[in-house]
Amino acid sequence: MELTLPASMWKLSEVSLRTGLSRSALYREIKNPKSVTGELRENPAGRLKVVHVGRSVRVREQDLVDFLDALARS
Repeated sequence: MELTLPASMWKLSEVSLRTGLSRSALYREIKNPKSVTGELRENPAGRLKVVHVGRSVRVREQDLVDFLDALARS
């Protein structure tokens, strides 16, 4: 059964509260980080997809649910 969730964007501090992970642990889990020069990179070990908004990052609700599922499976 597929669950449809409202469109929400979460700050990393809010994701940290919901997951219990520190901000540094979340940064290690980011799948698509930006380099210092602003280009997107790929982190093959990352499981958390983020949306880049200027210099900050946000996490979509569905991406957070997918990340929590990945954590539960590991």
